[in-house]
Amino acid sequence: MKIGILTMHKVLNYGSALQAFALLHYIQSLGCDVELIDYIFPHKQKLSIFRRVIRGTKSVLSGRCNMQNKFQKFYNDFYKCSKISYNSPAELVSANLDYDIFITGSDQVWNPIHIKDDYSFFLPFVPENKLKYSYASSFSVASLPNERKSIVKELLLKYDKVSVREKSSLDIVKDLTGITPEYVCDPTLLITKEEWRQIAADCALNIEKPYILAYILKYAYNPYPDILNIIKEIRNELDVPVVFLDGPKLDIKNVININNIAPLQFVNLINNAKYVITTSFHGTAFSLNFEKPFVSVIKNRSGFDTRMIDLLETVNADRAIIYNEDFNIDLDFTYSEISVNLNRFRDKSIEYLNSILKH
Repeated sequence: MKIGILTMHKVLNYGSALQAFALLHYIQSLGCDVELIDYIFPHKQKLSIFRRVIRGTKSVLSGRCNMQNKFQKFYNDFYKCSKISYNSPAELVSANLDYDIFITGSDQVWNPIHIKDDYSFFLPFVPENKLKYSYASSFSVASLPNERKSIVKELLLKYDKVSVREKSSLDIVKDLTGITPEYVCDPTLLITKEEWRQIAADCALNIEKPYILAYILKYAYNPYPDILNIIKEIRNELDVPVVFLDGPKLDIKNVININNIAPLQFVNLINNAKYVITTSFHGTAFSLNFEKPFVSVIKNRSGFDTRMIDLLETVNADRAIIYNEDFNIDLDFTYSEISVNLNRFRDKSIEYLNSILKH
């Protein structure tokens, strides 16, 4: 059986790259013939020569080219991709891809804000006689716009089995189709902390320990300036330097700024941290996996983005959640019960994967 995974594997984001690798790696470990369908999303735009030069210059100045090169090396070293790349939904349709099993992978592949009018990650191009599954796919929103519901329902009903990464996505699928999908863990959690350490062993950064890692993203909401109070309080309590990954230059003492690192260097940064402060889902997932004391900072209690809340509540680690404008930090963190729950969640997810690959 030949398996093709469709996911956002070449987005310049640590979590996107690592979740794609993790699902590929785990299925390969079962002895399966599997590859990532090299669908380049978001699509490359046709630019004038002048605009390409301007964009290229800005990219070099910002260090983005350096980061792209590091990610490209990771793709070359750790991905197995289809021989042909596809740059539009039309190219996927005309490709007549020859896989026995198609899997929509994880991350925000069904997020209506990101995918806009491109429904490729729902596998509409796959022939009716082929097996179609999803693994830990995410809408990353609490509900779908009304104008999308009918087409998403039609596409979901063509899957042989559906699994999702968040409880909010569970509700969306059940409300649309009447079918209860499987609730499974992010692919990065399929790989144990011991195996991640082996995979990333040669990719450590030369940073003196101990340190607090601050990995703060702004795409879901802008946590500044309030989050600086959280960082300062934790730094003052622990009295160790803060390593700030891909953040702004801050007027805070004992801050080390680092930028544009490789995906496995990101894994090592979390593995070696004394404490992690993050607004990132995958920052949260790796902190859990490596059993690190951490806080996941969320905008407020409105539940507009439940990704971290769902994961932490599932493993009974929701005490790590703090709210950006109303926080109360408890630095004590024990993993005895959390690790048991995480292993149980992992085992359940592996059972689902094994069930869809036994054809």
